[in-house]
Amino acid sequence: MMSYVTEFSYGDGPYLWDLLPSVGAHLGVTGFDHDLIGLPSSRRYVVVLIDGLGWDLTLRSCAQAASMASAIGDATKLSVCLPSTTAASLMSLWTGVQPGSHGILGFSFDMGLDNPQPSSRKVATPLSFKEPIEAAACIMDTLVDQGVSVSCVVPAEHVHSGLTLMGTRTAEIIGIDILDSPARIQATLTASRQGSQSLVYVYEPRLDQTGHKRGVASGQWAQVLSEVDAFLEDLRSRLDDDVCLLVTGDHGMVDISVDSRVEIDTDPVLSQDLRLVGGEARFRHLYTDHPRAVVQRWREFCGTDASVMIRSEAIDSGLFGPVDPKYLTRIGDVVVVAQTTAYLTKSFPGEYSLVGMHGGWTSAERYVPLLVDPG
Repeated sequence: MMSYVTEFSYGDGPYLWDLLPSVGAHLGVTGFDHDLIGLPSSRRYVVVLIDGLGWDLTLRSCAQAASMASAIGDATKLSVCLPSTTAASLMSLWTGVQPGSHGILGFSFDMGLDNPQPSSRKVATPLSFKEPIEAAACIMDTLVDQGVSVSCVVPAEHVHSGLTLMGTRTAEIIGIDILDSPARIQATLTASRQGSQSLVYVYEPRLDQTGHKRGVASGQWAQVLSEVDAFLEDLRSRLDDDVCLLVTGDHGMVDISVDSRVEIDTDPVLSQDLRLVGGEARFRHLYTDHPRAVVQRWREFCGTDASVMIRSEAIDSGLFGPVDPKYLTRIGDVVVVAQTTAYLTKSFPGEYSLVGMHGGWTSAERYVPLLVDPG
């Protein structure tokens, strides 16, 4: 008998999108009245976002990460948004709200009302944006407006990206080669000392990149985790004692075997009536003029492996949190959330080379740690 989820519960939290509002509360920023997580009090915070650092992966890999292992016993387990993917999670972190409210609905999505001519529509990929698009206001700019010194230490190639500029318009953005750990640490140290209060956001991409290419069960992934852990240990040793270091992730990751992959384009059942395919292999936005027919075919094909919903069902289920009407048509006419399978499309040829994937609702994908060193 077929089964599919009709209600997604994020539970009682805490959530990744609670992190910066909680920092703002400790910094006395107007509009952020409560610490929603239980952070140590400080006037200076450094937040390191390790792309791909899931809760399950952290617990499993303590032998390769002594610094993280020393903090995991007191760590907080945070829930990330759906889809559990970088662009959506980063925007949730930066804005303090879920994707339905901030407008970045996944790895890729139809711009919908932003481009109302159906014949010229195409899916947009936030990680490749050259310019910002309309989205919710970001917390880092609010902090800057109220006198907090805010800096972002990011890979050099990210400095002028559209997504970075959606994260902040006013904070200092410092671009440094990701392999130059001494320079990254020095930039973070210097930024943390600015002003009477400070927030430094540091983005670390290597773990996610390696997981995608080699898989999270690979020796290469374990090696990169060790290198990231050493970077954190070195950073902590050099930060001033009054700086609170917070380390978290944007999603976890799962390895998907070859026999658990389905190609949408070559399957006549799955490809029928589709105008555009967005999202990613573990979380698909399907754009169609015949959503109920597509839902029926996909449910019969997927069985219990995926939750397949028309847009209104996905919204009513709470999948994206509260949805701002101006972002409504960015959501697929049909939404598919996979359990064990990856649904690939030639529209994104890079998917075929991935070993590790994310985007779905499994525990391994949707939970991340918050490791805290109060200084």
